[in-house]
Amino acid sequence: MHPYRALFEQSSTPLFVVERSAHEAMNVYANAAFRHAVGWVDDNSDMALASCFPLDVNNVLAAVYACDQQQTVQELMVTWADASRRWQLQLSPVVEGEYRAVYGALHELVLPFGESLDALLSQLPGFIYQLHYSLSGHWRYTYVGQRVEEMFGVSVEEALADAQTLLANIHPGDRDTVIASSLESARTLTPGKQEFRMFHRHGEMLWVEASDQPRREPDGSVLWTGYANDITQRKALEAALKSSEQRFRQLVEQANDIIYTLDADGMLTYISPNWPRILGHEVNEVLGRHMSFVLHPEDLEACRRYIENVFVTAEPQGLIEYRVQHANGEWRWHFTNGAPLLDEQGNVISFMGISHDITPRHEMEQRVLHLAQHDTLTDLPNRAMFFGELTKALRSGGQLAFLFIDLDNFKPVNDRWGHAVGDQLLKAAAQRMRARLRGTDMVGRIGGDEFVALLGGSVMKEDALAVAHQLCSALAVPFALLVGEVCVSASIGVALFPLHAKDEATLIHCADQAMYRAKAEGRNRAILYSACESGKTAGVASTD
Repeated sequence: MHPYRALFEQSSTPLFVVERSAHEAMNVYANAAFRHAVGWVDDNSDMALASCFPLDVNNVLAAVYACDQQQTVQELMVTWADASRRWQLQLSPVVEGEYRAVYGALHELVLPFGESLDALLSQLPGFIYQLHYSLSGHWRYTYVGQRVEEMFGVSVEEALADAQTLLANIHPGDRDTVIASSLESARTLTPGKQEFRMFHRHGEMLWVEASDQPRREPDGSVLWTGYANDITQRKALEAALKSSEQRFRQLVEQANDIIYTLDADGMLTYISPNWPRILGHEVNEVLGRHMSFVLHPEDLEACRRYIENVFVTAEPQGLIEYRVQHANGEWRWHFTNGAPLLDEQGNVISFMGISHDITPRHEMEQRVLHLAQHDTLTDLPNRAMFFGELTKALRSGGQLAFLFIDLDNFKPVNDRWGHAVGDQLLKAAAQRMRARLRGTDMVGRIGGDEFVALLGGSVMKEDALAVAHQLCSALAVPFALLVGEVCVSASIGVALFPLHAKDEATLIHCADQAMYRAKAEGRNRAILYSACESGKTAGVASTD
């Protein structure tokens, strides 16, 4: 084999070549890495690319033509049907004498949290990070939240450029333990939580609590996603509680957290004076009552076992999170760092807890989760969430219908009135579709003016067509927008599982083909995919 051919075939990067020497010809050749990555079919024509990029075929083919005609490098993002893999596709022109080709390379992306969430994450008291550990033993931050500079005097840019600007500031007495714990987390892929000391760039020592989740990368390295928080005040308070009663009272009464004690039966025997400010009850309403009067019923048993373990082991049990009810009826999220209070003989005489309100953090986590799973414009499930639910539905078996929905004449709306009106139209269209579907159905936006819907509950083809027809009718009604009435319609392709396809990729492809047939037949209609459909000519059933 020629050395250059061997480099192409044996490269670990997915590569393909589209020959363009003959007029309008597109002979496609791919190496083993590409065939394995995308699921290659035994076809060297342009249909091979359509099969490999079912959701992006138009963009890919357009980029190939542009690369060849303009002789310029083209780059675009491509995704797979389950939306779990996202790649960067780079196309380069090749010309040697009469030979013309387009050379393609796929590069898989590991996406950071995203700059769009930075402002949201900056509201947390600590900072989010992603820390990478290579097979060669090299540490590298791939993401660091903005608050790292406030905590340690180290800028985000410095931390990203050299992880040691942070890691080297771990207290010498804690460094070996922290590293050993991290390596054990990497070996077992179990979540880690550590408390240790670090130094600010200006020399001030602080306590840090770091919680992270490891993930094994394809090359065998490990990437942790975690959250680090300054717990210096809390650690100082815990240490001071071991001193004199007077010092105990001073710190307790000035603390921002609730400090309380319980007996073995769960009765409150002491609460700090800030309880009324934080939870609204007066002190005399709380003392002597069982902890259950403020605990959420679903969290009561876990808290009971936690407290019992402190009495049995005579040792702290780490953190526990639970819900407590404010005097106004609102449920708040708290965590407690519980520890035993011992007498001179070392016997446990009481449980002492330091309770901290973490409701803002829980609300932030829910907001971040929602943003990660929903389209920011329409608030519909995004590509990742929708196709994740589709995968689950297919695995559970049963009959279902998949709808590929594309708005007709949407581009002229943007061209005439601008993207603000286009966005308003997309939101209104999303609301109409959601209103026409059952509670067991789901509609999502996968980009631009493209939507998808999943109809469950052993749906038959007549039912699926009826729903698709209702969506067509609803979307054809003029939209009352700020600029006046705006008219669009929808072309919908319908495919059934398992009637038309036995797997997810084929199901999506069938619905996509039916949608393009609806476009070709005049738009503003729904088409049911037929098993005899071949792509260019197809037998279809229409709701029109």
